[in-house]
This record gives sequence, structure tokens and C-alpha cells, in this order.
Amino acid sequence: MSLISADTFDVIICGCGPTGALLSANLSRLGVNHIILDREAGIVTDPRAIALDEDGIRIAQGVGIYEALFQEVGKSMGLFHFIEGGRGLDVRPFLQFDYNTIEGGTGHVGFMCFKQPAMEKHLRSKIDERYGTLRLNSTITAISEDSDHVYVYYEDTAGVKHRICGKFLVGADGKTGFTRKKYLEPKGVVMEKSNKFCYEAVWVALNWHITPPTPETHPDFPLWKLGYTPEQVRFGRTEDRLWRFGFVVNPGEDGQKMATRDERQKIVFPYLTHRGSRYGLSKDVAFPPDCLDCIRARPFTFSARSCNKWFLGRVALCGDAAHVFPPFGAQGIASGFRDAISLSWRLKLAVRPECTSHEALLSGWAAERKQQLERSLASTIENGNFVTEPSRIKAFLRDWFLWAYQLIPSWKHSLQLGARREGMTKYDYAPGMPFLPEYLGGKSFPQVFSAPIDGPAPPIPTFTDDSIFAPSKKGIFQVVALVDSIYQFRAARADISRVQCPTSLSILDPAEATFLVHGEIPSVVDAPAFLGKEIPIENVIRVLGADEYTAAGQTETALATQFPRPEARHYDPNRIRKDLGSDKIYVIVRWDRFVFAACQNLEELQHAVSLLESTLECVERGEMRMKV
Repeated sequence: MSLISADTFDVIICGCGPTGALLSANLSRLGVNHIILDREAGIVTDPRAIALDEDGIRIAQGVGIYEALFQEVGKSMGLFHFIEGGRGLDVRPFLQFDYNTIEGGTGHVGFMCFKQPAMEKHLRSKIDERYGTLRLNSTITAISEDSDHVYVYYEDTAGVKHRICGKFLVGADGKTGFTRKKYLEPKGVVMEKSNKFCYEAVWVALNWHITPPTPETHPDFPLWKLGYTPEQVRFGRTEDRLWRFGFVVNPGEDGQKMATRDERQKIVFPYLTHRGSRYGLSKDVAFPPDCLDCIRARPFTFSARSCNKWFLGRVALCGDAAHVFPPFGAQGIASGFRDAISLSWRLKLAVRPECTSHEALLSGWAAERKQQLERSLASTIENGNFVTEPSRIKAFLRDWFLWAYQLIPSWKHSLQLGARREGMTKYDYAPGMPFLPEYLGGKSFPQVFSAPIDGPAPPIPTFTDDSIFAPSKKGIFQVVALVDSIYQFRAARADISRVQCPTSLSILDPAEATFLVHGEIPSVVDAPAFLGKEIPIENVIRVLGADEYTAAGQTETALATQFPRPEARHYDPNRIRKDLGSDKIYVIVRWDRFVFAACQNLEELQHAVSLLESTLECVERGEMRMKV
């Protein structure tokens, strides 16, 4: 059969799972011409991943699906309970993490549970057809490349063979996908086990759909006689009744056999049985087995691994294609999202004709991501040690230590923060990383709630990122001015108007600067007249305090939306100032929400802008800018 060869793109993405779709949505926002190939006919209905941390929530918010996240995709995960195994689900935890609070610096709760098919649906909806093309039922059969392009060969369901050409290929096709397994592994790109997390075991992962019992369907269920209602005997997410359960396969056991119906019920149903004495009954009370429908039961090997190289030539790896985690830290999807957003803006630079060394750009990306991966692995190790402790003596000592430690309220709160107690991510500078360490570059830029300068807080929460990286803006680097009142705005506006930005530096435009105004409560009703015509009013926003944020959710308009607004527990509207320092006025923020430079005055801002151009020019030429 003849080969159809016609299409050329800047970027080819293999795989349209969460990571590939998120990358495509970002490339769409950046105006990069790309195509996504996926071998499936549509979205896979199996809910494989179930948890997303606050970084992932923020990144998804960045492509415009925040409202859908909490109305259709999932909900706050709340408390993580660590309990002794085999004693049921309602035993007293020896430790809990409180992820309902908003104190991680992103403006979001610590974790949400979600339905992966719904997540993928909304991410795909943000693929702009002007820049992105999605081709389903496309099975990759070969990859080749030369010094300037990469060529992907694929076959459709009719058996027609195609060849497409791109400047770069991103493999987001999972840990068993073609890109790494068939193309890069023969070239020496392999998954390596982490030497910091030696745990490796086979677990059976189960997905259940729950149908609550009723007096009509289960008249002999003993709790009806005690006055219990179906709502009181339910468990799982209220709307969807989905439940994830996993258990370890012991040495000598066969994973496939343990995933069968009879074997998994032996493991699972003791957790769904209460002692009768709890209700004054002589017999134990078990949740009806026919109310549980098993959607998936598969053995998996849990280990921590990442590739020795994240890119080779013009081919890069994202998400599970580049690294895999045990599920104890719920870092799989979030790490893929971090890969995608940080790679997207570099690809925007790499496809430009003036970029002569994409290797340096991608090397900086891989170096930063590996640092973040170490942080994600640390939280996974912490949780994994709690979950997998085999020694009863060590577990006993651990439980008593944690009990005593939590007698001091501040220490208890620190424990309940989980991984958030370490603060937001900060990269350790190495040559080739595009930020200025002398100006606090490499730190995550915090996010807080915001409102228009001339109006009330909106019924659906809005965030500072929404204005800083508004869809109407073109720059992948943005200037943010931190001012204490509307009266300081004029001085900041005058400073930014004096910034000399080379015409060649198309990635930053001072005219797109965002002004974050602290302390303006209520809104400034005459703001348009005060601000003048030079600055779009949407670029001037107020930072919301907890009280105003909470009150905004209690208005009739807000209640009518039925949006599940997270509580502002431990929310700090001054988080940006606290993380960067109260003396910082101007911040240059990268597309991936990391600080390029935080400056005290116009002179430092001008210096940082000049270094932005030279830093990126050096990286694109393959040179390594040294720390000033």
C-alpha cells in the first residue's frame, strides 16, 4: 500500500492522555503548530489516575478548566488517613494530612480526586484547532530523524500508512509507548531505578463502582431495623460512587490470580465489615458484595524509575514515558503536567528559525525537571514508608512517636501539611537554566485570589495567574508589579514604561505588565479614570483577602452557580510578598510559573530584562551563561 506523506508541523506529540493533552493545550495557547497522534479511537474510560496535587490543579487552571475541575471532574480530597491494614476503614488513623487547606502557595487545596476520562475530555477541549490537530486511531510504526527534522510513520484503522514531519517529537505515550520502547531504548535511553527509593513490589489495583443498598434491594440488611438510611451506609464519592483500592501481592503469590474475583474479595471485604458490637448486634455487618461492581483489577509493579535521558536529538519524553512513581505520593499525573508546561515554552523558542541549539534548551528543561522529580520522590518515599512498613515493632514505635509529636499543636499542624511543609519548589541553579539566581530566580511564583480593581470579587474564584497569563497576552515571560495601594500604581506604571526592551525580544512585552494591588478593599469604583487609557484595566487587579473571598461565595449570584468554592482555610493573601521578600516590586515570571528575576527597583528590572535576552540567546546558541 502506498505511503501518504504530506503534513509538516512544528511539534508532533505521540499520545493524548492527560500529559499529551495538557502539552497540546499549552502549545495552542502559545500559537505553536502541532499534531497529536493517539492510537485509541477516543478517551479511554478506565479511570486509571485518581489524584492531582495543587501544582497540577494550578497548571490545569492555566489552560482554562478550573471551573470544570470542581464541577465535573473531581473534588477536594480532604484528609489523608494513614491506618493500620486489615482492621477496616473506620479505625483511628495514626497520622493524617489535611489537604483541605489553602497554604501551599498555589491558591488551591492540596489535592483533589478526579475522574481521568472527564479530565481528558476537558483538556482536549482546550486544543485550539487553529494550532493543534488531533488524529485518533493512529498507530505509530516507525520514527526517524535528521539534523533538522523528525519523521513519524503511522497507520490508521483502514491500514493506510502515513508519514508526517516535524521539528520535534514529544513522546507522551506512557511507560510502554512506542517512542521510548521502540525508538529511544535501542539508542540507550532506558528507565533506571531510583537509588533513593528501593521499594519494589507487585500490587493489585482495583477500581470499583458502588451501588448503595436500599431497603427494597436488600431487605435483610441488618441496619435498616436500626433506623439507618441508604445515605448513612454509603461510602465513596457522593455523585459517582467510585472507589480505588490496592493491596500488595505477597512473595510466592501470583499477581494475576490475586486479581481474580474470589481472591480479591478475601482481601477487600474485611475492610467493608463492621463489628456487630458497634451497633449492638450479635453478628458483624458486611457491605453487600453485589453492590460493588469491579471496573478494573490488574497487577502492577510499583517502583520509582526515571529515564537516564529525557531527550535525545529532536525527541523528548514526558510523563510516564519519562518516569514512573509508586502511587503513594499521587505524583504521576502532576509530574507529567509539570513536564508539559515547562517543555511547552521551550518548544516555542526551539521552533524559531533563530534557535540554533535546541539541545541547550532541552538540557535546561531536563535538569530542572529532575530536581523537581527528586522532590516528588521525597514525598512519595515519606508516604510509602507509612504504607509499607512490614515490621510490627517499628510500626508500634512509629505510632507512639507520632502520637507524642502531635501533642504540640504547631508540630501537629506541620505534620498535617504533608509535603507542603517544605514550601514551594525552588531550583538550584546550574549553567543553562533560564533564570537569574542573583535576583531570586528559580523560585515558584505564588498565586493568590484576585478580583478586578474596579469591581467586586467574582462568583467563581479567580486567581492572579488568570490575569498575568491572560489568553490575550503573547509573551511567555510576563512582568508583574507588586504595589501596596492604587496610589503606588502610577509610579510603577511610569517605571515599567521606561523599560528598554529590544524589539528582537518578542517573548516579553512591558505593555502586557500586570499590576497586583494589595490592600484595596473594597474595589476602586473610579479606577478607569484614575488609571488612564495607557493600561488595560484588566491588567490591574486586587489581591483578595480571606474575608472578602469568603463573602463573595455567599452572594446570590455565587450560590446560583453551585460552584463548590473551597474554604479559605490558612489562606495568606500576602504569600507572594512573604516568599519573595517585601522589598521586591517587579517580578519577571516564566510561562511555567517560575521566577526569572525578582527586582527591587527600575534599575534592577532593566538589568534583568537585558539579561533575559542574553540568557536565552546563549542557551539557544548552546552556550552556558554563568552566574553574575
